[in-house]
Amino acid sequence: MSDSGKPNDDLWDDLVERHLRGELNESEQEQLAGWLDSDASLREDFVRQATWDTELTEVVRTGGDRQFEMATLLASDDEMQPRRTPRIMRALLAVAATTILVLSYALIKQDTAPETIVTDPSSGSVAHITGLSGSLIWTGDRGELVRDIRVGTELAGGTIEGLSPESWFELQFNDGSEVTISGASMLTFSDDGQKRLRLREGRMSADVAPQPVGNPMVIQTRSATLTVLGTSFDVEVELPATAVSVREGTVRVTRTSDGKEIDVSANHRVVAAADQEFERRQIAGVVRNWESRIDQGPDETFGKWIAATETEPASLKAVAFVPEQNPNVVLYLLGVGVRSDEGAPIEVDEDSRFEIHGKFDVETEIYFGIQVAYANGDFAGKFRAKCIVRRDSSGNFVARADLSDFGLDPSVAAYKDKLAPSPEGLFVNGVWSFTHSETPSGLRISAVELTGGNHE
Repeated sequence: MSDSGKPNDDLWDDLVERHLRGELNESEQEQLAGWLDSDASLREDFVRQATWDTELTEVVRTGGDRQFEMATLLASDDEMQPRRTPRIMRALLAVAATTILVLSYALIKQDTAPETIVTDPSSGSVAHITGLSGSLIWTGDRGELVRDIRVGTELAGGTIEGLSPESWFELQFNDGSEVTISGASMLTFSDDGQKRLRLREGRMSADVAPQPVGNPMVIQTRSATLTVLGTSFDVEVELPATAVSVREGTVRVTRTSDGKEIDVSANHRVVAAADQEFERRQIAGVVRNWESRIDQGPDETFGKWIAATETEPASLKAVAFVPEQNPNVVLYLLGVGVRSDEGAPIEVDEDSRFEIHGKFDVETEIYFGIQVAYANGDFAGKFRAKCIVRRDSSGNFVARADLSDFGLDPSVAAYKDKLAPSPEGLFVNGVWSFTHSETPSGLRISAVELTGGNHE
């Protein structure tokens, strides 16, 4: 540690490198978060190193002639290049976009004035934004950070990140292919005659137009490579596994761990993971009951995961979050992905009810939100409700929200004419909960249940 309170170069580079590999323990994450919160120069260097890691990862992954690009990148004087490139090269296969990264980008977002994009037809734009909501950030191919992303914004490749569980965006390529990303997510994309996407985390739905012969769309995740000629499908990515559900056409899925390939046809699903059986399975009909699995770990969650103790169940704790639409408000927010083991879509009907079990330190109102999709996977809207809460003297509570309690979330009000008027008959792919109090509420949730049918 230096006399100024900043970490020395070796300590700082070691923390960032191990963060990108997903190796920091809880105390180290808090230490990194504290430095990022207190020092703008460290935040700038953090973004520079994370951006460089993404760019080099793509060069290494594609191989072949792109190895020349590696030498060019390392020899360049690009101001986005970190000062210790050889250390960062050892993190090329890193795990990115953990909660601390999400919060770090959110901190940068609060302290920096918005930038704008000047659309230039000669700029090489490959796609544009057709819909968005929630906090997003775009890192361009040359490392520039853009926070003022709007519908119609033209993008020439780069990385888009959703910074919270209620974030979503729709991206349309120039050939009409569309992808929708929801929740806390990170997507890198390019199109030089062949579309290449890297989904590091999150959920993506895609409707892909027929691709040129010999140039299929290629989607890379940590555990699989998808080869797409033109079809409709959904992808869910968590740390050890990639789940692919195909609605129309066929997608070839190659498992990274052993190179095994499977062609997944319509109404079928496959999970690519080193420790699971790799086989195509037919998707069952819709289900109307679901339970969260917070006790199994932090995958597909947003917030601080807390392990179970002898007296308390595992839980997810809300973290401070500043909404894009109102930077003067601080919410305490958490989120959970929604999916069934068999890959069947989870439908809500007029009798559906959500029940939330948890604890808080400050008695306050609890809000609960859901993100829904149409049967074809297209984004259908975000809805939220104020829960009915029963609390005991120890702070434990059970909150309830019936489907009739949900109204359109204000963050997507501008799209109300294009979205579903209610969630009834639609399919849930994510839920979140938050409190809005003058002091931290200490909101922790240990279980969320969705039930259908009549209720007493």
